Amino acid sequence: MMRCARVVSFVIVGSLMLAARGQAQTPAGASGDSSKFFGAFDVGATFGHKSSGSYGGEFGMRLAREFGVSVEGGHMANVGTEELDQRAQSIANAVGATSSASYKVNFFDVGARYAPQMGWKAQTYVLFGVGLAAVRAETVLSVNGNAVPPESLGVQFGNDLNGTVNKTLLVFGGGAMYPIHPRIFLDGSFRYGHILANTGEIEGDTGINTLRAQIGIGVTF
Repeated sequence: MMRCARVVSFVIVGSLMLAARGQAQTPAGASGDSSKFFGAFDVGATFGHKSSGSYGGEFGMRLAREFGVSVEGGHMANVGTEELDQRAQSIANAVGATSSASYKVNFFDVGARYAPQMGWKAQTYVLFGVGLAAVRAETVLSVNGNAVPPESLGVQFGNDLNGTVNKTLLVFGGGAMYPIHPRIFLDGSFRYGHILANTGEIEGDTGINTLRAQIGIGVTF
C-alpha cells in the first residue's frame, strides 16, 4: 500500500508541475474550456494511523467564471485510529486474545469550488465540502493466531467496534485538472476529511482524520 501511495503522490505532484509549466507556455486566459459540467472517477491512497486505498466519483457544475459546486461520493477501505485500536485491545486483553480493528467508510459530500483563472494549461482549484460518512467498525479477535467468534469468548461488541454509525464529514482540498484532450482531463488532488464524533451513538467517541492523495480521469461537457 505504501508503494501505491508513493505512486499516487508522484502522479499528483507531476500534475501540479505540469500546471506550473503551463503557466510559462500558455497565454493568459487559455486555461480550461467553456464547458459547464464535469464528471470524474478517482482512485487513491489514504494516509494516517493506518494507510489503505480509496475510490470514488465526482460531478461538478460551474456557476460563475471561477466558482462552482460539486458532489462527491466514494469509499475509503481503512481509516482506523489509535483510539479504535485501544478500545479493541482492552477487550482482547480481558479475554486473553489479540485484536485487529478497522474503520471502513462510505462517504458523500456536497461542496463549493474556487478555480482561479491563472492562464495555466492546467486548472488549479480548492474546495470545501460538507457531507455524510457511514463509518463501519470491524473488529476481529484472535487466539493463538486464529480468528475466533467473539461470542465464543463471552464478548458482545457494541457498534463502536462492530457496526455502522452515520457521522458528519467535512472536506477540504485542492488540486489541478490537466487536459489531455479537448473534453478529457487528468485530475490530481489532496483531500483532507474530518469525520466528526457522534457521541449520541458511541459514548466517548472521537473524530477521525483522513487524508486522500488521489488521481482521476474525467470528462467535461
